[in-house]
Order: sequence, then C-alpha cells, then structure tokens
Amino acid sequence: MQNFCILSFFISALCLLSCSSEQDKPETPEPKPNVGIAFGGANGTWQDAPTTRATNTGLETLFSSFRVWGYKTTSDVTSLSSSQLVMDGYKVVFTQGSAGNTADWEYVGIENPTLPTPQTIKYWDHSATSYRFFGYSPFRTDVTVTTPSTAEPNVSLSFPFDYSDVATATSTPYTSRLWLAAPSSDATSAAYGSCVKLTFAPIIAKVRFRFTYPNGTKSVTMRNIQFGDSRFLDDASKADTPLRGIITATYPLTGIPSSQLPVITMKPTAADATGNIILTIPYEEAADAVHILKDPTLYQKWYYVPPLANIPYEQGAYTITANISGKKVSATVPAQYMQWKAGCQYTYIFKLSDVGDNITFADLQVEQWLPGADIQNDGNGTHDW
Repeated sequence: MQNFCILSFFISALCLLSCSSEQDKPETPEPKPNVGIAFGGANGTWQDAPTTRATNTGLETLFSSFRVWGYKTTSDVTSLSSSQLVMDGYKVVFTQGSAGNTADWEYVGIENPTLPTPQTIKYWDHSATSYRFFGYSPFRTDVTVTTPSTAEPNVSLSFPFDYSDVATATSTPYTSRLWLAAPSSDATSAAYGSCVKLTFAPIIAKVRFRFTYPNGTKSVTMRNIQFGDSRFLDDASKADTPLRGIITATYPLTGIPSSQLPVITMKPTAADATGNIILTIPYEEAADAVHILKDPTLYQKWYYVPPLANIPYEQGAYTITANISGKKVSATVPAQYMQWKAGCQYTYIFKLSDVGDNITFADLQVEQWLPGADIQNDGNGTHDW
C-alpha cells in the first residue's frame, strides 16, 4: 500500500519548407491506437504493514473493491482550468482471471450506485499533458467528496471514524497514493499509458505492545494489564483524547507534488468525541515460548487508533501497569514516543526483569506503509515517527 518510471514527452515540430521542391511534402503521422486505462494490483504493487522489505500483499487479501477518481490535463499541468475529470468515483472490483482483463481489476460495465449509468471503458488521451489517479478501498457510499474549485484546486475524501478497541484491519478504509503521470525530471512520475497501480495505506495508525522475557522463562502469571495515557489512569473522566471524528485525505490536482502521499487530517466531531484509550491485550504469536493470554483467539492483537498526530493532538506519557505474581509493577513510555501518525504502525516492547518482579520499556519499532523498495528499517528502527 514499486518502481516509478520517469516520463518524458517528446514534441515533434512540423517544419514548413520552401515550395521549390514538390517532393518535400509533410508526412501524415499514423494515428496512435486506442489503449484502455487498466488497473493492476497483482505482483505486490501495494502493501499492508510490511515487516520486511520482501513482504508484498495484494489489496484483494483485504478488500475486493475500490473507488477511483481520474483527472487529466491537456495544457499546462499546473493549471486547474485545463483539468478534466476522466473517472468520477468509478467502482473497480477484483475478479480473478476476469475476461479481457489480465490485471484482475475490472470497472467496465460495473453498476455504480453513485453514477446514473453503467461505467464505460476509458482510453488514454495521447494529447494529454498529465494524468493522475487516486481513490479509497473498499468501495462505499458514506464518503464525502469535495470537488475542486479555482480557490481550492484539490479533491478531498472525508470518512467517518469511531475508535473501537475491537476494530480489525478492515474496519476503516484505506486511501491510495497519488498515481501521477506527468512531464517530470525526477522519479516521482509513473509511466504514461501503463497499467495504473495504486498503493493503498490505512488512514489511521496501528498500535501493539508486547513483552520479552529472560532466557529460560517457561511461564509468567500476569494480570490486570493496562497501557494508557498517564494523565487519565487515575481518573478516566478527565480524558480528552479525540476518539470520533472525520478523517480527510486530500489530493492536489495542480502541479507536481513532492510526495504522492495524500494529506491526512482529522477533525473531531462536536458531540461526545473524546474519551480514554486503554490497551489491555499484549501481542503474542502462537509460536511464542511464553504465553500470558489463555485464549488463542486473542493472539496477534493490534489496536487501530486515531491518527492523533494529524489533528494534531499531543498525548501524554503512557504508563503500563500489571500484576505479576501478585506484585503490581509499572513502566512509562515518554510522551514523544506516543505521537501516532496516519499510515504508521507502532510496536512498544517491554522487558520483564530477570527476577520477574519488574518491567521496563525496552524499545519502540515504527514502520510506515510503503512500497517494499522504500522500506529502510526492516521493522527494527524508528523510521518517520
């Protein structure tokens, strides 16, 4: 949610020569064939929370549809007046081995409840100076779309959000990067006329916490685990953490942006929008040597949290408390490590002492949803937090 090709436009000038030679006649160029716009998602063209640079996950493993907008320019790429709508929220669905579509993502003839007629095939315009595509997944109709104007030459997609500690990876939509084919001197531009490969990422943040144990540890009795903002642990009624609101992804329709990532913002709703975030279930794998959790259905627990750094809202230090063999222990994570950004996942690691009666904050791992070649930390660093 990988390689971008530099696109160069070559303009041939027609030279008007003297009439002294009848043999010097201008040649009529052959028309370029119509090439339909197609979407591809196979072969690891997007990713969901990679743990290594080799990890690639197809969108179809989470969602079988997405909604896409396409715009083109026919003159100056920076001019909004020349921007033309090509696809108005088209619905694209995954159909394995669909006829006439080797990429398995199809939009032609698909019924779209937001459009009055079935969707038709769109062709590349060889006279266009740029194309850009973006969208969200899965297709749904409760999304507010803000259309561009001269004063605001952007498109914004706004999603309702309500934090839940039982949310899953598919509870909240994903938004794509901007796919841009334009005259560019760097590698930010995709190939004009090629298969459009959208990279999707969550509009929220993803958080987990886990424990490590001394060598030789066979079992640990740990109860009453709570990991939350230190300011509200004693009195949750004071909690003012934004939990509900509108998350908006904004895409530019003019210029060549320095980043293909959408601008993600969150605006809390006016009524009953705040509360307390308490994490109680540590992350465990079935193959782990030591298990605190007795219920295997709780393994691999992630929390899907609001992108508080995008509001921005500054959390306080987080404190984890637990009862280990009858003794209450705690550890604190500094506030600067608790600023969650959209599209990033955070792993907080706590270490149990050798004597088993104390825990300490040992490490923070941060990863960003990026194409595989761009991942630098392999899950072991603090990249872009």
